[in-house]
Amino acid sequence: MERFRSLTRSIMGICLVAIATLLVSCSSGGKAAVPTTYSADQLSQIAIYAGSIQRSKQRLPELAGYIRNKNWANIDNFIHGPLGDLRTSMNRLAFQLLPADKAYVLATADEVSADLEAMSAAVGAFDFDRTNRAYVRFAKDLSTFTDLVPTE
Repeated sequence: MERFRSLTRSIMGICLVAIATLLVSCSSGGKAAVPTTYSADQLSQIAIYAGSIQRSKQRLPELAGYIRNKNWANIDNFIHGPLGDLRTSMNRLAFQLLPADKAYVLATADEVSADLEAMSAAVGAFDFDRTNRAYVRFAKDLSTFTDLVPTE
């Protein structure tokens, strides 16, 4: 008789575990709502990255002067020095954005990066026209990027 009770308890325990598993797996878990506005913390982080990007943008006239004077060493040093962290800052900023904004900002960041790479390649070839065209595209795309950054 004792053996029968033990067997019954084991079977009931297994049934309860199976039912609980079934209920949990079939339930519709609540989906997290996608935020539609930026929190103060997000805006603070965005402002940090945007400030770094803005400081790089403010130094573009210096780079333009190096290009105008065909100062290849300074152009290359500028691209890999002061502008060296630009790609990282743009990507970090983009990942702070809401999903609706993130894709377009990331695409613009990729364009800015491609412009920098094209400028670097043109500098390596000592090609003034290609360097100048890449600079113009870079400056335009960087301005577009900074215009996309939310402030509130």
